[in-house]
Amino acid sequence: MKKSLFITFEGLDKVGKSTQVENLVKYLKSKNLDIILVREPGSTEISEQIRNILLDKNNAGKISPMTELLLYNAARAQLVDDIIRPALDRGEIVISDRFYDSTTAYQGYGRGIDIELIRSVNMAATGNLIPDLTVLMSVGPLEETINNHERFQSSSSDDRLERESLEFRERVRAGFLEIAQKEPERFLVVNAEDTIGNVAATITARVDRLLQSN
Repeated sequence: MKKSLFITFEGLDKVGKSTQVENLVKYLKSKNLDIILVREPGSTEISEQIRNILLDKNNAGKISPMTELLLYNAARAQLVDDIIRPALDRGEIVISDRFYDSTTAYQGYGRGIDIELIRSVNMAATGNLIPDLTVLMSVGPLEETINNHERFQSSSSDDRLERESLEFRERVRAGFLEIAQKEPERFLVVNAEDTIGNVAATITARVDRLLQSN
């Protein structure tokens, strides 16, 4: 029986997560492996409806931190039940663009909700599902990063969270790094400011080691 693998990607918006997710999916498909790709929040009918509420820029300033926490985990619970667990039970590889570490970083380090409370809610929503590998796309201090890279600058198309203050996003950035430091075996921290090719090579090398251990 094939052994399943659950890989998640984390990081701030605009760091290139989606590009690296696509690159990894193509790489694994070239090996004739069964891949399920999902995103958070979303990927099920109910979860996509919740996503629309959470990211709607017209809801800026209207959603309380606790409401945010519960909505993200409601979408997550639906996704785990409908797609992720069934795929893992079939022995497939599931790749998720964001998972519960985003909630810890954004609602915990960003909004200030108690980290242990968030952990309990995250585990309840996922049935204690823990990724086999989490790739953190990391950048340096945001003020310098934004000045050096045009893609990180604000635009009129930004969603509600992308419109958050620099101070909020800096807390989230630091939060991701602290989460990764606490679970070094699960995390692969990569420099998102490196070339796309170098980042992809680092990720595929780590995934290859996981596949060989399977």
